[in-house]
Amino acid sequence: EMKHLYSLFILLFLYAQTSATIHEITAQNFSYTPENITINVGDTIIWINNGGNHNVNGNTNTITEQPFNNPESFFSNPTNVVGATIYTHVFNIAGEYNYDCSIGLHAQNGMIGTINVLPQLPASVFEIIEQSDAHDTLEFAILEAGLDEALSGDGTFTVFAPTDDAFAQINSAYFQTILGNDQLLTSVLTHHVHAEDVLLSTDLFDNQMITTLNNSNLTITQVNDSTFKVDDAMIIITDLEAQNGVVHVIDMVLTPPIPETTVFDLIELSDIHTTLETAINEAGLAETLSGDGPFTVFAPTDEAFNNLPEGTLDNLLDDIPTLTQLLTHHVHGGELLSENISDGLEISTLNNDNLTASNDGTTIMIDGATVITADITQAVNGVIHVINAVLTLEEEPTSIEMLNLTENHSYLYTLNLLGEKVDRNSDEKILIDIFSNGKIIKRLNTNIK
Repeated sequence: EMKHLYSLFILLFLYAQTSATIHEITAQNFSYTPENITINVGDTIIWINNGGNHNVNGNTNTITEQPFNNPESFFSNPTNVVGATIYTHVFNIAGEYNYDCSIGLHAQNGMIGTINVLPQLPASVFEIIEQSDAHDTLEFAILEAGLDEALSGDGTFTVFAPTDDAFAQINSAYFQTILGNDQLLTSVLTHHVHAEDVLLSTDLFDNQMITTLNNSNLTITQVNDSTFKVDDAMIIITDLEAQNGVVHVIDMVLTPPIPETTVFDLIELSDIHTTLETAINEAGLAETLSGDGPFTVFAPTDEAFNNLPEGTLDNLLDDIPTLTQLLTHHVHGGELLSENISDGLEISTLNNDNLTASNDGTTIMIDGATVITADITQAVNGVIHVINAVLTLEEEPTSIEMLNLTENHSYLYTLNLLGEKVDRNSDEKILIDIFSNGKIIKRLNTNIK
């Protein structure tokens, strides 16, 4: 991480050269015109004699006889030819240069000059991001959204650029959802860009409101004299300037307001929940899961549905009452975050069943399914936990032909809800039978008196 941050500090010295500019300074009487000039690395200055006998001395101060200590020294022979070139120099090292005319008493009479050579700026804010070792994810996201051309063009951009570490903090399933939806991705990225003017750190102040390209607002908070936050993100590096704007590096991804995004919206946006989305729509539950809630949805992935016995999904889609029962068996009528899912917790579902959680401090299981991504909380009406298996109903499902078991599939063993092997006739309330073809029956133990 320190290597990545250090690379940001030296970016200004690694920018590609752009077209250089030629500047002219005239020497006449006892003056250089202009006396002070600011140029960029790679620019050329030509000194022209406009009357008198002059030279250009950037080695030793004629008045003090001490070295100028310029980033590099330069010196020319004198000329008294009007219109002649006294000296030409290309400045390839950034810094401040002092010089004078060492002929006669010209320097003593004020014939001195100053040149400020700025580091060569990159062409664009996108080029800064592209060249940074700490912004690979941001670069990839910008390319995916097709925003690289806009951020490389003319403009007055102020970009708050999250690092790779900042992106790594985002819930992985939600990040994949963002990448899988062009509209959402563009919304998130443009929420990090102000385009009305270039805001350097010296332009920031406490409680400042900044409008973004996403038509949303960011708030600046001044932490101390030189440190600022934008919303909840700390600005860790400021003022990486480009020809079309400036980049400030931040340690968090800024989340734009996404009004009325529901748990169903997030399932609909997810590219690993297409089967669940189809099932919800077929059962007519989209409106319910778009309602006020709150809901906790245990969302099986497409792979989880694919692991069901052959024909099971088709049978479910043809039996809407059973499909509805199965889907509502995955929904709790309340918001339940992972931090509140304790070992052995009984979780009621919308179909009046119960799920049993196990939590060893590292892995959370819901009945026989593992929570592979917890706490997707971007919905206004609840939370989603992604699971790797479809949760079967408490009632023994043979009557609905859910698992299509035949005598050719031999019984292997039985698990309880904690995933422990138990006797097939155990006094556990709920048992899960495993068969040789990978099929599963979850059943209520009818032997309990």
